[in-house]
Amino acid sequence: MNVRWKVKEYLEDSGKSTYALWKASGLSRTTAYAISSGEMKGMEFDTLGKLIGGLEKLTGKRVELSDVLEVVR
Repeated sequence: MNVRWKVKEYLEDSGKSTYALWKASGLSRTTAYAISSGEMKGMEFDTLGKLIGGLEKLTGKRVELSDVLEVVR
């Protein structure tokens, strides 16, 4: 079983860019791009909170974990 990021798809579906996520979230540039590209293998809850907060700020919508993470069986 694996877990994969769906952030890139979420951003694309929302018409937003990784650059915009970086600016809205308070994440480092490196972290924002690593998450968006699916390269981030783990993170602290604080970072996950910044990611979700940034996405909510960008889209004006409530973001759930299932919007950004997927369990692949």
